Amino acid sequence: MSFDMEHAFGEFKAEFDKVTAKLQDSAKSALDENKRLGTLTDETKAAVDKALSDQGDLKTRLDEMEASARDMEQRFASGRRGGPGAPKSLGQMVVDDAAETIKALHKSGVNGDHSLGVFNAITSLPDSGGALLPERRENEIVAEPDKKLVVKDLITVGQTGQPLIKYFREISRSGAAGIVPDDGVTVKPLIDKVWDAVEASVKTIAGRMEIHKHMLDDIPALRTDIDTTLTYEVNKVENAQILAGDGTGENFSGLITNATAYAQGAREPAGATILDRLRLAMLQVSAAGYVVDAQVLNIWDWAQAEMLKDTTGRYIFGNPFMETPTPRLWGRRVVDTEDMPEGDFLTGAFKMAATYYERQGIEILLSSENRDNFDKNMLTVRGEKRGVVAVKRPLALCYYTAPAEGGAG
Repeated sequence: MSFDMEHAFGEFKAEFDKVTAKLQDSAKSALDENKRLGTLTDETKAAVDKALSDQGDLKTRLDEMEASARDMEQRFASGRRGGPGAPKSLGQMVVDDAAETIKALHKSGVNGDHSLGVFNAITSLPDSGGALLPERRENEIVAEPDKKLVVKDLITVGQTGQPLIKYFREISRSGAAGIVPDDGVTVKPLIDKVWDAVEASVKTIAGRMEIHKHMLDDIPALRTDIDTTLTYEVNKVENAQILAGDGTGENFSGLITNATAYAQGAREPAGATILDRLRLAMLQVSAAGYVVDAQVLNIWDWAQAEMLKDTTGRYIFGNPFMETPTPRLWGRRVVDTEDMPEGDFLTGAFKMAATYYERQGIEILLSSENRDNFDKNMLTVRGEKRGVVAVKRPLALCYYTAPAEGGAG
């Protein structure tokens, strides 16, 4: 009997929905109990931890199944890895698409500005300067098992042809579905949402570097510089802006700026750690009706968590000398980044919460007219891309801000 992927996925999804509903009820009960008693009983802690773990395990399996299906589709469409249609680095795409242009410029000399093309496809190849993501549907799971995750991997990515995005943001929700008699008279329960109309303008991220004009005769070297320097730096800023852009001036209005504040201080146990607070933050998101799919921590905070040991001196998060897949807490993916302030964290249903709209993939331009290029036999290569973040469900994200030194925890 052959394996039916669709049937198996449907069974896992049904089980996942059951666990999610149970977790939402458990989260509300746990928060109420903590508020009433000032702590959680061992029984409640165990129940909540098990529900979070079960949901996380099922989410991992769903992600893996969908990622495997997507990988099979891509392999079928593009042939064996490394064959025609296999993923390319940005530098390779520039070489493939603009090699003749580069050769002609080398022969005739660069005079003025020349575009080498706009490139929307991004790669996770080892020699690439950054994890540029392939074009994706908005509801597609984008976790990749073979590269370090960045914040952009967690949220939905779409396309736009407009310089201004208009969308509605869910700012509050009350009420719930319930059991009602089928008497033709009883009014059905109202799930009341309050929406806010929001506008966000597309922003430009750009960087430039100088190369010697003789590099036009060495296309592989030019490709390497585009991959390891220009692409990396542009993507680094993009990732930081998606996470922490404060919305002022030309900055993105990022995830942290729009997230719902952590509101569980009164429920924290004595001597609460960042992991204790993270669990309460996950419950806050679950109680709001969303399924937590990831956490973002500072690199030092995550390292501290990884170094936790039990009473026998063994690492809680596994053997540090073994190869590890995508790091997880309670079954949820973890992104550790220096763009998150130390002591702070962000948790939530990232794919439900936000969409990153790409207006333009990275464009590579070459110019001879910049500063003293002529005197130095140098050329300027510029890379820029355009996009905008839309956080549509702030309740699906919970952000904890560490108190200033000397303040209350």
